[in-house]
Amino acid sequence: MLKQILRTKGIKQKWLATKVGVSEVTVSNWIQEKTAPKTEHLEKLSALLEVPLAQLEQTYGK
Repeated sequence: MLKQILRTKGIKQKWLATKVGVSEVTVSNWIQEKTAPKTEHLEKLSALLEVPLAQLEQTYGK
């Protein structure tokens, strides 16, 4: 889901990583759903990507 949102909005992983305060590897792991963002990161992602928090929480099983 995150990969699709980034592609649709034309957002690069590097930019997102910088804005959220994590590494590009961390963002890559989220995209591949290898790991799940912490709640504080989900909140930042929601605001930055203009996606409902509940939608992100559902994707990552929070």
